Amino acid sequence: RTRDYLVSFGECMSTRIFSAYLNKLGKKARQYDAFDLGFITTDDFTNADILEATYPAVAKRLHGDWIDDPAIPIVTGFLGKGWKSCAVTTLGRGGSDLTATTIGKALGLREIQVWKDVDGVLTCDPNIYANAVPVPYLTFDEAAELAYFGAQVLHPQSMRPAREGGIPVRVKNSYNRHAPGTVITKTRDMRKSILTSIVLKSNITMLDIVSTRMLGQYGFLAKVNNNSLVALFPYSYTLSFIVRRF
Repeated sequence: RTRDYLVSFGECMSTRIFSAYLNKLGKKARQYDAFDLGFITTDDFTNADILEATYPAVAKRLHGDWIDDPAIPIVTGFLGKGWKSCAVTTLGRGGSDLTATTIGKALGLREIQVWKDVDGVLTCDPNIYANAVPVPYLTFDEAAELAYFGAQVLHPQSMRPAREGGIPVRVKNSYNRHAPGTVITKTRDMRKSILTSIVLKSNITMLDIVSTRMLGQYGFLAKVNNNSLVALFPYSYTLSFIVRRF
């Protein structure tokens, strides 16, 4: 709880500075702290989750302020207010992107843009292969799977509000704003898609075990060790699982 409160100061200060800078340039802006804007979360400090009550609360506040006095909203990322404690909470990994997609869903926007330091989701890790190129279109399922296996652009949790609201997410590059980026949607045309992206996950051993003895045997090899991720298929002759090596 104390850690979340202390961590929030940096975000609160930076948004105030940026809002003041925009106003100085003649672009009318208004700063909001997410925990005062209507972001209601669980009381899981350092890893809180957005509650459904957030969406109508955020929409009401932003719509009302825009009607009364239009200004560009500058909102703190990855912060909220615990629904029981009323204390400042943080949203954990991908929290800033989750803030953006939550606002997008609350307002029913046509598109949500997430600005990173790469030209979108790439075909592979540019640190391994320098000629990696952006993937123009992805589905939410593809993006989530890439993130699970090591892609660092978007966390699956941060895309949940956009997916629920059916709102496309465009990943753009802050250092190359003219690049089209990657658009993530619910579905896309897969007819010409052969390979989307390659992701490398280090220190992983994958095993395939084939045996007729596991047919219908629930829990077969379920306790390999504490560092295993096991996928069980009780009506199959094949068991696949991966073991993380340390």
